[in-house]
Amino acid sequence: VVAILDHDGDLAALERQFVSEVHGDLSFRRAGAEKLSHLTDLRRRLDAADLEPAAVARDAVLEDKRVVAKARKKVADRSIEGRAMTEAMRETPRVVLARRARYGHWGAFPSSPAPFYDRFRVAAEVKDLVTKGRTFKKIETLEARLHRLDGPRRSLPDRLALYRAFHTAGLELADRADDSYGVIGTMRNAAWHEYLAIDWAAVGMEPGAYWQDLCELVVWEQYGLGFREETVPFQRVPDDQADLVESILVDLEAEHRQAHLDYEADEALQQIAWLHVAAGRVERYQAVAARLGTDHWIPIVAMARSALEIVDRDEAARVFRAADRPGFHQGQLRKQCREMTGVELRDDRGSHLRVVE
Repeated sequence: VVAILDHDGDLAALERQFVSEVHGDLSFRRAGAEKLSHLTDLRRRLDAADLEPAAVARDAVLEDKRVVAKARKKVADRSIEGRAMTEAMRETPRVVLARRARYGHWGAFPSSPAPFYDRFRVAAEVKDLVTKGRTFKKIETLEARLHRLDGPRRSLPDRLALYRAFHTAGLELADRADDSYGVIGTMRNAAWHEYLAIDWAAVGMEPGAYWQDLCELVVWEQYGLGFREETVPFQRVPDDQADLVESILVDLEAEHRQAHLDYEADEALQQIAWLHVAAGRVERYQAVAARLGTDHWIPIVAMARSALEIVDRDEAARVFRAADRPGFHQGQLRKQCREMTGVELRDDRGSHLRVVE
């Protein structure tokens, strides 16, 4: 109804309205994403049935003022009641892709994490927000079960599955708990390091499956796991698998960008920088910096510092120069470049400004 009356029957125009909501005011974003997901599903079903919007919303409907008013209100609302949601509104790309990151690749593990996760569910899945006191009890339960299930007699495939299941259980608890003391983060960090140290190749897991799962985990990390340890997940990437891991991250960036999940898409791009910094692949830094630009300064500085240590100042300056384009941190990165390399980056068109010490 709204597409026909307000957008000349163009569902793509209505899509652009919802996309602007997703990228606009915070109060609109969730509902915008839910409506966009519904519209995507509607367009798919119309195409499958070879129908146009006018074939569904006929003249009698369009002439009913109550129906039109109700339709316009629903499309304009900043929130959608649960009872009014369609399945597509509940299963937005954010929901689907976040769930895939947590559970979606377990079938590729030689030993499935699912049975181990079932042992953790009593502590991880709760209906209401967990208070501080209950958080400590939940953590004690999780850690006790982990230590009871782990041990010298546990096979390597089972240990890989056990710690992978524990990672998702920790995420589920973090979703619902008050972690103002950081105890969940501390617990998750210790288990994360244990997981990354397990020799997944020795148990026969395919490299593509392992790296796909791990890359999605780091892209969807919401609670600061790995802060100041960004290279740790990639420190054991063999040189002959670096291109594979980079291609996975590039595909994730494109997939999430298409779904209008820009934060996760940007995170995937930043992970490419950490992948190459982990092994000092200086020859890849400039290409990665060019893709990142100046919106994310931390990986740019990390690559430049690595280039400075491995090669020289000129190489570090090339990293800064590759990233140098208008963006949120352009001024900060130019300052970092000057301080680290002595090189002054300026706009190509020239500038009458000069630095005064």
